[in-house]
Amino acid sequence: MAISVRKTIPATSDFYTTGGDKTITLAGVTKIMPHTKKELIKINRRKTKARQTSENTDKFDNQVVDLKNGTDEIVINGWLEDDSSDTAWEKYWMLRAMVARGGPLTSFVLENITFSSSTQEAFLEDVAGIIKADDTGAINVSAGTDVARIEVTLTIFIGDER
Repeated sequence: MAISVRKTIPATSDFYTTGGDKTITLAGVTKIMPHTKKELIKINRRKTKARQTSENTDKFDNQVVDLKNGTDEIVINGWLEDDSSDTAWEKYWMLRAMVARGGPLTSFVLENITFSSSTQEAFLEDVAGIIKADDTGAINVSAGTDVARIEVTLTIFIGDER
């Protein structure tokens, strides 16, 4: 499954060698979890002892106000790999720069679905990485092309920039 995020990041950093307009593609996507949550105003009406006795029911007396206050996000698990231009380590820090930079991604591509300023914007909200101890060498030195080295979880928030 092809997943990529694109955004302009600072040209230089202590964590990567080249910035600018960067596209990071995940290798070996293992899981995609779309998540929608809506906040409801829940009103629980209390019953007096007399009303509790007179209304012999096992239903709670709840009312709900739905103001359509909701959010959409997509959580993606996958791998960053070394390639001919950047190590997985540098790619992780480029993703972090995309979060720190602020504003929407230039584009977020999930298979054949593109989120951008001409459709629905996507924001990279959270990036987490897991580096497992192995014998592939120093994490900031390339182990060769197409070597998956860092498992990442990306949280993409869907919305429009104000």
